[in-house]
Amino acid sequence: MFDQFAHQDFDNAYRSRFWRKIGSWLSGRSNELLPYDEVRKQLPFQGQRYAGLQTIPLDKIVGSVGRYRDFDRAFLPTRRATSDRWVNISRAHYEDKALPAIDVYKIGDVYFVRDGNHRVSVAREQKQDFIDAIVTEVEIPITLTAEMDIDDVVKKKYYAQFLQQTNLSRRYPDANLEASYPEAYERLIGHIETHAYYMGLDQNSVISFDDAIGSWYENVYLPLVQAILEQGLTEDLPNYTLTDLYLIISDYQWLLRESDIEDDEHSKLANKLAEFHNEKEVRQLQNYLRRTNWISQMIIDNERADFLARTQLDLIRPATNIQLSLPGKYDNLLEHINAHHYFLGMDRQANVPYEEAVASFVDTIYDPLLELIGDQGTLDDFQPRRTEADLVLWVLDHRQDLVQALKTLPGPGES
Repeated sequence: MFDQFAHQDFDNAYRSRFWRKIGSWLSGRSNELLPYDEVRKQLPFQGQRYAGLQTIPLDKIVGSVGRYRDFDRAFLPTRRATSDRWVNISRAHYEDKALPAIDVYKIGDVYFVRDGNHRVSVAREQKQDFIDAIVTEVEIPITLTAEMDIDDVVKKKYYAQFLQQTNLSRRYPDANLEASYPEAYERLIGHIETHAYYMGLDQNSVISFDDAIGSWYENVYLPLVQAILEQGLTEDLPNYTLTDLYLIISDYQWLLRESDIEDDEHSKLANKLAEFHNEKEVRQLQNYLRRTNWISQMIIDNERADFLARTQLDLIRPATNIQLSLPGKYDNLLEHINAHHYFLGMDRQANVPYEEAVASFVDTIYDPLLELIGDQGTLDDFQPRRTEADLVLWVLDHRQDLVQALKTLPGPGES
């Protein structure tokens, strides 16, 4: 009788495998067991340890060392040639005979069967949730989950390489910088290298890649990611990882800073953004970018903080409250201050302290221009969208053009 039940169970399992295969084909998701050797080849190996006898969840067993073609992802048999071994184990279940624990490798959150594939298959057909296993844990720098197929594992390889290169997972164990596409990690490396370059300029020294990693993660990556989370962008765009969004938004910020495009011309920025990212992804973001201004405001706030840190203007001239309304403009103003510093030194034939040059710029250039603009009532034509500092900076940026235009105006008494 038990023999008949066991044969019937195998036939049911074999038929179920057929319908799972059809479902896999319709959904586009792989129904194959993960081959252990291929997974190990894709991922950096950090060692292994014997973890002993444990009770493990059957649904976390996703691969096999040698028999990954004999069973599908649910460990349903794919070949009738395996029926004898399968039926013998099923019969033992019905006879309540004790079976030895299976032998598995654990990688991340999932398991690969070294010995006991048929025992796993029968246990799943019997609707068991757990099985006894002798576990050897393989250490890797990232996590594998039960939903992954071999393409997902390949993507994990690039992430693992990035973590090894940056050592971020050891410095920040809770950090998750996973992206949806392999090229993203090379771009993140570029961001860190750029950050190291600007750190070097600020500190007047060469900053190593390793020294820049922590500063980039804490001062560049995390603040933008936090803003993305606060804005609910991950809920509006669930198909993107946080790192995907970080890269797109940071490129968008760069375009805002470097271009003269106004806030209401987001479609032009989206066109430019498509040069750096997948066009379909950018188009999905375009409507969001059109209706939001938090990205611009975040840039402006960060640039103002950097401007004040460089100039100490809030300490040198606390009554002077410079507020610019467009991204990238604080750098322009800083260039004017630096030029004033240079020419001040040339005039005096001496080194002028930077703080003195900042004060001189405010006293002899910024404040007089501001007073002139106020007298003329020019700001009324620009408010509320633009500030008085915007207008002063516009005059400074176009000073040569304005001087040239004034030269062509007719003098008193001329027609």
